[in-house]
Amino acid sequence: MHLQKLEIVGFKSFAEKCQLDFLPPSSTSKGVTAIVGPNGSGKSNVADALRWVLGEQSLKLLRGKKAEDVIFSGSEKRARSGFAEVTLLLNNEDGKVPIDYSEVSISRRIYRDGESEYLINKNKVRLTDVQLLLAQASFGARSYAVIGQGMVDSILVASPAERKEFFDEAAGVRQFQLKRQQSVNKLEAARENLAQAEMLIAEIEPRLRSLARQVKRLEERGALEEELHAISHEYYGKLWKGLSDQIGQRKAALDKLEAEWKEKDEVRESANAELAKLEVEESDKDAFAKLQDAYEQAVEERAQLREREMKVRAKLEVAQEVQRRTATTLPLSKIIEEVGAVGARLDAVVGKLRSAKSLDEVAKLAAELETLKTDTLELKQRLERPAPEEPKQAKQDPELLKELAGISEAGAAIAERLKNAQQALQAFTGAEQKKKEKFFSLQRVLQEKIGAAHAMERRLNEERVEIARLEARREALEAEMSAELGERADRVKAGFESAMPAEAPEAIQPRIQRLKYQLQLIGGIDPESVREYGETKERHEFLEGQVTDLRKGIEDLDRVIAELDITIKARSEAAFRNLNRDFDRYFKQLFGGGHAELIQIRAEDEMEEEEGAPEAEGKEKAAAQEKPKHEMRDQIVGIEIHAVPPGKKIKNIAVLSGGERSLVSIALICAIMVSNPSPFVVLDEVDAALDESNAAKFAAIIGELATRTQFIVITHNRYTMRESNVLYGVTMRQDGTSMLLSINLDEADNLKNEKKEKMTV
Repeated sequence: MHLQKLEIVGFKSFAEKCQLDFLPPSSTSKGVTAIVGPNGSGKSNVADALRWVLGEQSLKLLRGKKAEDVIFSGSEKRARSGFAEVTLLLNNEDGKVPIDYSEVSISRRIYRDGESEYLINKNKVRLTDVQLLLAQASFGARSYAVIGQGMVDSILVASPAERKEFFDEAAGVRQFQLKRQQSVNKLEAARENLAQAEMLIAEIEPRLRSLARQVKRLEERGALEEELHAISHEYYGKLWKGLSDQIGQRKAALDKLEAEWKEKDEVRESANAELAKLEVEESDKDAFAKLQDAYEQAVEERAQLREREMKVRAKLEVAQEVQRRTATTLPLSKIIEEVGAVGARLDAVVGKLRSAKSLDEVAKLAAELETLKTDTLELKQRLERPAPEEPKQAKQDPELLKELAGISEAGAAIAERLKNAQQALQAFTGAEQKKKEKFFSLQRVLQEKIGAAHAMERRLNEERVEIARLEARREALEAEMSAELGERADRVKAGFESAMPAEAPEAIQPRIQRLKYQLQLIGGIDPESVREYGETKERHEFLEGQVTDLRKGIEDLDRVIAELDITIKARSEAAFRNLNRDFDRYFKQLFGGGHAELIQIRAEDEMEEEEGAPEAEGKEKAAAQEKPKHEMRDQIVGIEIHAVPPGKKIKNIAVLSGGERSLVSIALICAIMVSNPSPFVVLDEVDAALDESNAAKFAAIIGELATRTQFIVITHNRYTMRESNVLYGVTMRQDGTSMLLSINLDEADNLKNEKKEKMTV
């Protein structure tokens, strides 16, 4: 894998789109690219662009104060840019980057409103994804892949813990540390979630136990209520059936008594009526006078009746004469008969028309309708102008005939009355004696009937009173049943079949009272408790499941962290040994002798040194001591650098001169590049503090390492330029923007050699 191309748009002084192509290291080419130019031309902006696209977040390292400072801010002759974008193109044919692409592009873009985004192969990703991908490829924004101005000396003056981070990058364990940190974060979050879940369970359990007791009592109450309902159904059913049977029997007896009373009362009323009739009859004188008056009245009525008969007959004769002199019209009965016949014919035609199934049948019915129409018009003309009739016998008025017949009947009746009046006067004398005898006999019979009727009425009243009492009891029982049984009372009244036929209601009553007492002891329970219990139990089970999953997750994370610790430790120790060996070798090469080594500082060593520290200095130390010892004893917490130039005896690198410290830093960087080569390394004026002799040594080392690592060197040194294959010159335009010029030195040498050969020929 190597750096193939870098595109810069709107980043710092590169307002226009600029592209830098880099050569890969090979057997024929070292793959060293040198970027040169005067101070202030924007050379270091290339290194900043590389560091920025690799995910650098420190504005101090990017030489800015705000995020938008990386966007071209404009000049007197050119407007500012609205965004900055840097794209890094990596050749991934060897598959060192764990992604299924032969070319991997990493882009970072930022706008002036603060919105920014990362892209891998033009797909939006998170910063974490970029960092993890770069860590798996053994380089990153804060690693030795980009070494800027002042960063060389900062390795020496840095604290041991800061140096350790730098060496972790060199050991290639950064990706495992990122995974370990993610696992630690997940572990802390899982422990917090576990604590919260356990706290919630501790809060829920008392309420759940209380609800469980209530639900259990509610279940017991339900069983008791079911038993009470069954027994109450039996109890009230028997009472209802008993009362209904008694009322039915009483009503049957009452109906029988009422029938007997009715018969006796009819006889009594008959006798009483006959006696009353005899009582109101008048004496012999009065009765005879009435008979005489009746005979005379009948004679008078017969005379009046004969006079009426003569008048009626005269009216009949007058009516017959009038009828003979006037033309008669069509009788009403005949009109009704003919109109009815026309209507019947019309109904028949309409019925046929509705049932007609073809046009032929409809045509036939049209002919019948024409005939019916003709007959109707003829009837209309006859009604408007009645035709003269032949002379015939005149009709008599039926009312007069009826009155004449009534007079004849009345005359016969009056004649009969006269005859009867004569006979009554004759029989009056004999019947008077018999009436007196019958009157006294009826009085005796009536007294007996009255006494029997009174006795029967008393029995009827007693039965009615008893029935009313039973019905009142049944109404009270019905109200009690409605209160006790509710809707089930209708089922009891509709039909009851006893499940305990041997037990009487009186034997069931104590059991009902006992069940009611037990229910009273249980007390009233809100039915919503069951729903709340179900919800609380479901939540409790869910939390318990979450706790189980969290504990399992914590165990898995502990195991993963332990495995990562083993991997990190093994790789770090192997890389540290190689790094220490190469550091000493390059130190001797640069200094011409001497000795240099790296010393690991373990946590147990720091703890022993800090045992006697004052309490005022140790809030952070005390917090560190609270951690489990097994996590700290074997942990590497820092790296010390011991470097002794030839002919000197020093223990602290702080007493070295500036040039010596630069050489120590360069030796260390070269050792890192050998032990764990980065795909590419950017050196930003690292050789600025070296003299010509040491600069030549540095250039020689760059030439040696360039066979395995791609170098992009920002320099002013001619020795370093001599080792490069491609030169990029950076210059500042009049509008305040940087511009690139490039030359391939290998191609220039080839052209030069070809020119010499031609001149020789």
